[in-house]
Amino acid sequence: MAVKKTLIPWSSAKPAPVVMISGNEPVLIRMAKDRIVTAARKSDPEEIEFDAAGYQGGELLMAASPSLFSSSKLIVVDSVEKCSEAFLADALAYLDEPNDDAVVLLLHGGGNRGAKLVKKIESNGFPRVDAAPLKNESDRAKFAQGRFKAAKRQIDESGMAALMSALGADLSELNAGVDQLIEDTDGTITAQIVDQYYGGRVEATGFKVADAAVGGDAKSALSLLRHALSTGSDPVPLVAAVAMKLRSMAKVQGFSGSSGELASELKMAPWQVDRARREVRRWNEVALGQSLIAAAEADEAVKGGGRDPVYAVEWFVSEVCRLARQR
Repeated sequence: MAVKKTLIPWSSAKPAPVVMISGNEPVLIRMAKDRIVTAARKSDPEEIEFDAAGYQGGELLMAASPSLFSSSKLIVVDSVEKCSEAFLADALAYLDEPNDDAVVLLLHGGGNRGAKLVKKIESNGFPRVDAAPLKNESDRAKFAQGRFKAAKRQIDESGMAALMSALGADLSELNAGVDQLIEDTDGTITAQIVDQYYGGRVEATGFKVADAAVGGDAKSALSLLRHALSTGSDPVPLVAAVAMKLRSMAKVQGFSGSSGELASELKMAPWQVDRARREVRRWNEVALGQSLIAAAEADEAVKGGGRDPVYAVEWFVSEVCRLARQR
Protein backbone atom coordinates (compact mmCIF):
# COMPACT_ATOMS: atom_id res chain seq x y z
CA MET A 1 0.00 0.00 0.00
CA ALA A 2 1.36 3.43 -0.97
CA VAL A 3 2.37 5.74 1.87
CA LYS A 4 0.30 8.90 2.03
CA LYS A 5 2.47 11.99 1.94
CA THR A 6 1.62 14.36 4.78
CA LEU A 7 4.36 16.97 4.26
CA ILE A 8 3.01 20.48 4.87
CA PRO A 9 4.55 24.00 4.78
CA TRP A 10 5.64 25.74 7.98
CA SER A 11 2.76 28.22 7.63
CA SER A 12 0.26 25.34 8.03
CA ALA A 13 1.90 23.88 11.13
CA LYS A 14 -0.49 23.21 14.01
CA PRO A 15 -0.79 20.84 16.97
CA ALA A 16 -1.51 17.14 16.46
CA PRO A 17 -1.08 14.09 18.70
CA VAL A 18 2.21 13.58 16.83
CA VAL A 19 3.80 16.17 14.54
CA MET A 20 7.31 16.22 13.12
CA ILE A 21 9.30 19.21 11.84
CA SER A 22 11.73 17.91 9.21
CA GLY A 23 14.70 19.90 7.95
CA ASN A 24 17.53 22.10 9.14
CA GLU A 25 16.54 25.64 8.13
CA PRO A 26 16.60 27.50 11.49
CA VAL A 27 14.08 30.16 10.45
CA LEU A 28 11.47 27.64 9.29
CA ILE A 29 12.06 25.37 12.28
CA ARG A 30 11.58 28.27 14.69
CA MET A 31 8.47 29.61 12.98
CA ALA A 32 6.82 26.20 12.67
CA LYS A 33 7.67 25.34 16.27
CA ASP A 34 6.32 28.69 17.50
CA ARG A 35 3.01 28.11 15.69
CA ILE A 36 2.59 24.64 17.18
CA VAL A 37 3.70 25.53 20.71
CA THR A 38 1.65 28.74 20.87
CA ALA A 39 -1.50 26.94 19.77
CA ALA A 40 -0.88 23.97 22.09
CA ARG A 41 -0.38 26.23 25.12
CA LYS A 42 -3.98 27.44 24.88
CA SER A 43 -4.99 24.26 26.73
CA ASP A 44 -2.46 25.00 29.52
CA PRO A 45 -0.55 21.72 29.08
CA GLU A 46 2.23 20.28 31.18
CA GLU A 47 5.38 20.91 29.13
CA ILE A 48 8.22 18.38 28.85
CA GLU A 49 11.36 18.50 26.71
CA PHE A 50 14.07 15.93 26.10
CA ASP A 51 16.78 15.06 23.59
CA ALA A 52 16.33 11.92 21.50
CA ALA A 53 20.09 11.33 21.33
CA GLY A 54 20.38 10.71 25.06
CA TYR A 55 16.98 9.07 25.46
CA GLN A 56 16.40 6.31 27.98
CA GLY A 57 13.78 3.61 27.40
CA GLY A 58 10.26 4.37 28.66
CA GLU A 59 10.67 8.18 28.86
CA LEU A 60 8.24 8.94 26.02
CA LEU A 61 5.42 6.80 27.41
CA MET A 62 5.90 8.27 30.88
CA ALA A 63 5.96 11.82 29.53
CA ALA A 64 2.84 11.34 27.39
CA SER A 65 0.72 9.66 30.08
CA PRO A 66 -1.87 11.79 31.96
CA SER A 67 -0.63 13.13 35.29
CA LEU A 68 -2.00 14.79 38.42
CA PHE A 69 -0.76 18.15 37.16
CA SER A 70 -2.51 18.22 33.80
CA SER A 71 -4.37 15.87 31.49
CA SER A 72 -2.91 17.63 28.44
CA LYS A 73 0.77 17.42 27.55
CA LEU A 74 3.15 19.26 25.24
CA ILE A 75 6.25 17.15 24.62
CA VAL A 76 9.08 18.54 22.51
CA VAL A 77 11.73 16.05 21.41
CA ASP A 78 14.92 17.48 19.89
CA SER A 79 17.64 15.81 17.76
CA VAL A 80 15.48 12.98 16.41
CA GLU A 81 18.01 12.64 13.56
CA LYS A 82 20.49 11.45 16.26
CA CYS A 83 18.03 9.33 18.23
CA SER A 84 19.02 6.33 20.33
CA GLU A 85 17.73 2.86 19.48
CA ALA A 86 15.58 3.03 22.61
CA PHE A 87 13.86 6.19 21.41
CA LEU A 88 13.27 4.76 17.94
CA ALA A 89 11.65 1.64 19.36
CA ASP A 90 9.48 3.59 21.82
CA ALA A 91 8.42 6.19 19.26
CA LEU A 92 7.44 3.55 16.69
CA ALA A 93 5.33 1.80 19.33
CA TYR A 94 3.80 5.08 20.54
CA LEU A 95 2.52 5.88 17.04
CA ASP A 96 0.18 2.88 17.29
CA GLU A 97 -1.60 4.26 20.37
CA PRO A 98 -0.86 7.97 20.84
CA ASN A 99 -2.46 9.95 23.65
CA ASP A 100 -4.99 12.27 22.00
CA ASP A 101 -4.60 14.75 24.89
CA ALA A 102 -0.89 15.12 24.21
CA VAL A 103 1.04 16.96 21.50
CA VAL A 104 4.32 15.21 20.75
CA LEU A 105 6.49 17.51 18.64
CA LEU A 106 9.48 15.78 17.05
CA LEU A 107 12.35 17.84 15.61
CA HIS A 108 14.25 15.96 12.89
CA GLY A 109 17.19 17.81 11.34
CA GLY A 110 17.54 15.59 8.29
CA GLY A 111 19.47 12.50 7.28
CA ASN A 112 18.59 8.82 7.19
CA ARG A 113 18.52 8.19 10.93
CA GLY A 114 14.91 7.69 11.98
CA ALA A 115 13.71 6.96 8.44
CA LYS A 116 11.40 4.21 9.75
CA LEU A 117 9.82 6.73 12.10
CA VAL A 118 9.31 9.27 9.30
CA LYS A 119 7.67 6.62 7.13
CA LYS A 120 5.36 5.47 9.91
CA ILE A 121 4.36 9.05 10.76
CA GLU A 122 3.27 9.49 7.14
CA SER A 123 1.54 6.11 6.89
CA ASN A 124 -0.42 6.84 10.09
CA GLY A 125 -1.50 10.21 8.67
CA PHE A 126 0.31 12.48 11.12
CA PRO A 127 1.64 15.79 9.78
CA ARG A 128 5.28 16.40 8.90
CA VAL A 129 6.30 20.04 8.53
CA ASP A 130 8.77 20.91 5.79
CA ALA A 131 11.68 22.93 7.22
CA ALA A 132 14.22 22.16 4.50
CA PRO A 133 16.36 25.11 3.30
CA LEU A 134 14.85 27.25 0.55
CA LYS A 135 17.39 26.72 -2.22
CA ASN A 136 16.39 29.31 -4.80
CA GLU A 137 15.55 32.99 -4.78
CA SER A 138 12.02 32.40 -6.03
CA ASP A 139 11.15 30.33 -2.95
CA ARG A 140 12.72 32.88 -0.62
CA ALA A 141 10.76 35.65 -2.37
CA LYS A 142 7.52 33.66 -1.86
CA PHE A 143 8.44 33.30 1.82
CA ALA A 144 8.88 37.09 2.15
CA GLN A 145 5.63 37.78 0.27
CA GLY A 146 3.82 35.40 2.57
CA ARG A 147 5.19 37.18 5.63
CA PHE A 148 4.03 40.56 4.33
CA LYS A 149 0.61 39.16 3.41
CA ALA A 150 0.16 37.61 6.86
CA ALA A 151 0.96 41.00 8.40
CA LYS A 152 -1.54 42.69 6.02
CA ARG A 153 1.22 44.80 4.49
CA GLN A 154 1.88 45.63 0.85
CA ILE A 155 5.27 45.68 -0.86
CA ASP A 156 5.39 46.75 -4.49
CA GLU A 157 7.41 45.07 -7.24
CA SER A 158 10.32 47.49 -7.00
CA GLY A 159 10.41 47.12 -3.23
CA MET A 160 10.50 43.33 -3.43
CA ALA A 161 13.23 43.45 -6.06
CA ALA A 162 15.32 45.75 -3.86
CA LEU A 163 14.71 43.63 -0.76
CA MET A 164 15.70 40.39 -2.49
CA SER A 165 18.81 42.00 -3.95
CA ALA A 166 19.87 43.24 -0.53
CA LEU A 167 18.89 40.30 1.69
CA GLY A 168 17.61 37.50 -0.52
CA ALA A 169 20.67 35.26 -0.33
CA ASP A 170 20.13 34.37 3.34
CA LEU A 171 16.74 33.44 4.78
CA SER A 172 17.64 34.53 8.32
CA GLU A 173 18.63 38.00 7.14
CA LEU A 174 15.62 38.20 4.83
CA ASN A 175 13.25 37.25 7.64
CA ALA A 176 14.81 39.83 9.98
CA GLY A 177 14.53 42.45 7.24
CA VAL A 178 10.85 41.68 6.71
CA ASP A 179 10.27 41.99 10.46
CA GLN A 180 11.98 45.38 10.55
CA LEU A 181 10.09 46.76 7.56
CA ILE A 182 6.76 45.59 9.01
CA GLU A 183 7.56 47.07 12.40
CA ASP A 184 9.19 50.37 11.38
CA THR A 185 7.27 51.48 8.28
CA ASP A 186 3.73 52.37 7.26
CA GLY A 187 1.89 52.07 3.97
CA THR A 188 3.19 50.35 0.85
CA ILE A 189 6.84 49.37 1.02
CA THR A 190 8.75 50.66 -2.01
CA ALA A 191 12.31 50.36 -3.31
CA GLN A 192 13.06 53.78 -1.83
CA ILE A 193 12.02 52.60 1.64
CA VAL A 194 14.03 49.38 1.34
CA ASP A 195 17.03 51.37 0.15
CA GLN A 196 16.86 53.59 3.25
CA TYR A 197 17.36 50.52 5.43
CA TYR A 198 19.53 48.23 3.34
CA GLY A 199 20.91 50.25 0.43
CA GLY A 200 24.43 50.17 1.81
CA ARG A 201 24.76 46.39 1.69
CA VAL A 202 27.10 44.81 -0.84
CA GLU A 203 24.22 42.88 -2.40
CA ALA A 204 22.19 46.06 -2.86
CA THR A 205 25.17 47.86 -4.39
CA GLY A 206 25.70 44.95 -6.77
CA PHE A 207 22.03 45.14 -7.75
CA LYS A 208 22.41 48.82 -8.68
CA VAL A 209 25.58 48.14 -10.66
CA ALA A 210 23.82 45.30 -12.50
CA ASP A 211 20.80 47.48 -13.32
CA ALA A 212 22.98 50.20 -14.81
CA ALA A 213 25.20 47.73 -16.70
CA VAL A 214 22.43 45.79 -18.46
CA GLY A 215 20.84 49.13 -19.31
CA GLY A 216 24.04 50.20 -21.06
CA ASP A 217 24.66 53.12 -18.68
CA ALA A 218 28.44 52.81 -18.41
CA LYS A 219 28.92 56.08 -16.53
CA SER A 220 26.54 55.12 -13.71
CA ALA A 221 27.60 51.47 -13.60
CA LEU A 222 31.31 52.22 -13.31
CA SER A 223 30.74 55.07 -10.84
CA LEU A 224 28.68 52.79 -8.56
CA LEU A 225 31.18 49.99 -8.98
CA ARG A 226 34.21 52.13 -8.10
CA HIS A 227 32.44 53.57 -5.08
CA ALA A 228 31.63 50.04 -3.88
CA LEU A 229 35.22 48.90 -4.37
CA SER A 230 36.64 52.00 -2.65
CA THR A 231 34.49 51.32 0.43
CA GLY A 232 35.70 47.74 0.74
CA SER A 233 33.22 45.69 -1.29
CA ASP A 234 34.54 42.36 -2.53
CA PRO A 235 34.61 41.88 -6.34
CA VAL A 236 33.14 38.35 -6.06
CA PRO A 237 29.55 39.28 -5.04
CA LEU A 238 29.63 42.27 -7.41
CA VAL A 239 30.36 39.97 -10.35
CA ALA A 240 27.75 37.52 -9.05
CA ALA A 241 25.03 40.21 -8.97
CA VAL A 242 25.58 41.19 -12.61
CA ALA A 243 25.89 37.57 -13.72
CA MET A 244 22.64 36.64 -11.93
CA LYS A 245 20.78 39.38 -13.79
CA LEU A 246 22.21 38.23 -17.12
CA ARG A 247 21.19 34.62 -16.41
CA SER A 248 17.66 35.73 -15.56
CA MET A 249 17.45 37.56 -18.87
CA ALA A 250 18.75 34.51 -20.73
CA LYS A 251 16.15 32.30 -19.04
CA VAL A 252 13.18 34.34 -20.29
CA GLN A 253 14.51 35.15 -23.76
CA GLY A 254 12.32 33.63 -26.45
CA PHE A 255 9.64 32.37 -24.06
CA SER A 256 5.99 33.35 -24.38
CA GLY A 257 3.18 33.00 -21.90
CA SER A 258 2.15 34.73 -18.71
CA SER A 259 4.70 35.62 -16.06
CA GLY A 260 2.90 33.31 -13.64
CA GLU A 261 3.24 30.32 -15.98
CA LEU A 262 6.89 31.03 -16.71
CA ALA A 263 7.70 31.66 -13.06
CA SER A 264 6.76 28.10 -12.16
CA GLU A 265 8.62 26.59 -15.11
CA LEU A 266 11.79 28.67 -14.67
CA LYS A 267 11.82 28.64 -10.84
CA MET A 268 11.57 32.41 -10.69
CA ALA A 269 9.09 34.76 -9.03
CA PRO A 270 6.58 36.45 -11.39
CA TRP A 271 8.09 39.87 -10.70
CA GLN A 272 11.52 38.49 -11.64
CA VAL A 273 10.13 37.23 -14.96
CA ASP A 274 8.51 40.59 -15.71
CA ARG A 275 11.69 42.50 -14.86
CA ALA A 276 13.92 40.18 -16.90
CA ARG A 277 11.57 40.44 -19.88
CA ARG A 278 11.70 44.23 -19.79
CA GLU A 279 15.48 44.22 -19.59
CA VAL A 280 16.11 41.62 -22.30
CA ARG A 281 14.07 43.53 -24.91
CA ARG A 282 17.01 45.84 -25.62
CA TRP A 283 19.45 42.94 -26.04
CA ASN A 284 20.17 40.75 -29.06
CA GLU A 285 20.87 37.05 -28.60
CA VAL A 286 24.52 37.22 -29.71
CA ALA A 287 25.35 40.05 -27.31
CA LEU A 288 23.64 38.28 -24.42
CA GLY A 289 25.56 35.09 -25.17
CA GLN A 290 28.83 37.03 -25.23
CA SER A 291 27.98 38.68 -21.91
CA LEU A 292 27.43 35.26 -20.30
CA ILE A 293 30.85 34.13 -21.53
CA ALA A 294 32.33 37.33 -20.06
CA ALA A 295 30.56 36.57 -16.77
CA ALA A 296 32.16 33.12 -16.59
CA GLU A 297 35.60 34.60 -17.33
CA ALA A 298 35.16 37.34 -14.71
CA ASP A 299 33.91 34.87 -12.11
CA GLU A 300 37.02 32.74 -12.57
CA ALA A 301 39.28 35.80 -12.46
CA VAL A 302 37.89 37.24 -9.22
CA LYS A 303 38.04 33.84 -7.51
CA GLY A 304 41.77 33.45 -7.96
CA GLY A 305 42.15 32.70 -11.64
CA GLY A 306 43.35 36.20 -12.52
CA ARG A 307 46.04 38.54 -11.27
CA ASP A 308 43.83 41.52 -10.46
CA PRO A 309 40.23 40.97 -9.24
CA VAL A 310 39.46 44.71 -9.32
CA TYR A 311 40.54 44.98 -12.95
CA ALA A 312 38.50 41.84 -13.76
CA VAL A 313 35.24 43.21 -12.34
CA GLU A 314 35.74 46.62 -13.98
CA TRP A 315 36.43 44.96 -17.33
CA PHE A 316 33.35 42.77 -16.94
CA VAL A 317 31.00 45.66 -16.12
CA SER A 318 32.44 47.74 -19.00
CA GLU A 319 31.97 44.79 -21.37
CA VAL A 320 28.33 44.29 -20.31
CA CYS A 321 27.66 48.00 -20.83
CA ARG A 322 29.21 47.81 -24.32
CA LEU A 323 27.23 44.71 -25.30
CA ALA A 324 23.99 46.23 -23.96
CA ARG A 325 24.32 49.05 -26.48
CA GLN A 326 24.60 46.70 -29.45
CA ARG A 327 21.56 46.22 -31.65
